[in-house]
Parts: sequence; C-alpha cells; structure tokens
Amino acid sequence: MEHHFEKYAEEGNLFLKKVAAELGAPDDRQRAFRLIQAVFQALRDRITVEESMHLIAELPMILKAVYVNGWNISEERRGSSTVDEFLNEILEKSRAPERDFGDNPEEGVAAVFRVIRKYVSPGEYAHVKGQLTPEIATLLEA
Repeated sequence: MEHHFEKYAEEGNLFLKKVAAELGAPDDRQRAFRLIQAVFQALRDRITVEESMHLIAELPMILKAVYVNGWNISEERRGSSTVDEFLNEILEKSRAPERDFGDNPEEGVAAVFRVIRKYVSPGEYAHVKGQLTPEIATLLEA
C-alpha cells in the first residue's frame, strides 16, 4: 500500500509542478495548490456530478481528493454565469487571492485548465467545456 501512496503523491506533485510552471513560478507549489483547489471548487459547482466523476477519473489520485474535498453533491448546480462571476467565485474560494491571482485572474485559471487538458482525453475535456457557458468555456481554450 505504501508503494501506491508514494506513486500517488509523486503524480500529484508532478501535476502541482506543471501548474506552477504554467504560472511562471515553478518553485511555488503552494500557490499552484491554492489555485487548483479554488478552480476545482468553482468548476464542480457548474458541471453535473456525473461529468465531475468522468473528469476526476482521468486525474491523478491525489487530485481526485482535492476535487471532492468539502463537496456536497446534493447542492444544486449553479446556472449560467459570466466569466466575471466565475472568476469572482474562484477568488472568493482562494485563501490568498491577491497574492495568487494578482491583476490577471484569467491567466491563473487558464494555467490550471492548460494542465488539466494534458491529463484528460480530448473528448472528456470537450464534455466539461460543453457544460459551461460559452463565455466561461473560453477560459478552457487559453
């Protein structure tokens, strides 16, 4: 079992490192973690539970835990919203929004999605995008 845990931790750390590199701060894994967590929390509120399960099935094991941590699946999904509403929700969920996002929250969110795109199949990524408003879906294309 310990062998598996080490492998899961290594895969999770690699994901964090990739996000940190996308953010231009390869040594700041704490910031990368906070952004991933905030993006996951906002995303899971906008896509169906079923789609969330399909998405996290393709992510490293540790990231599955980050995605579901504190999640109440019986809560109603949020309806359509604008990019500004989505970004504001992510900023609210971040524990250090000024430091984590600076003047360009779109870039931080896009960095997380660029790494997610490397881990999930093109079809799954398209399914996730399809459940978002066209405006929010633009963040997944950056």
